Amino acid sequence: MGIVVDTRATMLPRGMRQEQLDVARRFHGVLATGHTLQAGAEWWWPARPADGDESAVMLIAEIPLGISRDDGARQLAPPGSLCFLRPHHDTKVTAIGSGSVMGLWVPWSAISEIEPVLPGTGEVIAPSPLGLGLQAFLSSLLTQDTEPTVITDRLVERLLAEMVFGVLIEAAPHVLHDDEAARIDRARSIMRARRAERDFGVAALARDMHMSVRQLQRLFAAEGSAPAEELRGIRVELARELMSDADYAPLGIAEIAAHSGFPDAAGLRRAFARSGLPSPRIVRRAGRA
Repeated sequence: MGIVVDTRATMLPRGMRQEQLDVARRFHGVLATGHTLQAGAEWWWPARPADGDESAVMLIAEIPLGISRDDGARQLAPPGSLCFLRPHHDTKVTAIGSGSVMGLWVPWSAISEIEPVLPGTGEVIAPSPLGLGLQAFLSSLLTQDTEPTVITDRLVERLLAEMVFGVLIEAAPHVLHDDEAARIDRARSIMRARRAERDFGVAALARDMHMSVRQLQRLFAAEGSAPAEELRGIRVELARELMSDADYAPLGIAEIAAHSGFPDAAGLRRAFARSGLPSPRIVRRAGRA
């Protein structure tokens, strides 16, 4: 799954030498890479201009990595931890020992809303169930050799980006300020990260927030909103994005509903109606006109 890409064109603009790269597979806008590093090898992660085309990278290594940031701070990433590097800062990564490293290159636009709740210019994230799941999934993608399809590549792209977002959400609570604005921002970030999951609802959001459902509803009510209403709205937004995407044209309305977190096509139609929209079929036809 995924296509092997031109490694020189892909990695050299990112400050990485050709001989450090073993495999690279692209899943639409997301790139997965595998590397073998010798002890003392260095990667320079130069700051990228905020032009809408920049990427962030999540590194997962079987060896320790040293992270040196442009603010003078230094971090040690133990084996198995995740290293998240943002695009707008200079960072140097040093291999402490010889071994393999996986990289996941994600469009910054897909995850940038998490930045306000992350500290510094780099983040070393301890292993978690979701982080271990990301590691296993990424390893599988880099080692299997199956033919890609447009739809599977899009689905893998979305899944990888949302897994990275989820890992960052898990790492965020220790830096959040305990005030209403920060808590509702975090709730909205979680909803956006999990919106495609059909079994995700207000009760699951409350558990993720370590709150009761009533506390969560009061939090949103203070802004004149409701969590169920906002979750439905971002799922409608996702469905409309998929309907306007030519890569998803072969999918029926029921499949669009499933990929948008709705239980079925009827649930999608009801959500469109409550949002003041015509039926999904009419919206789709209008988008193709």
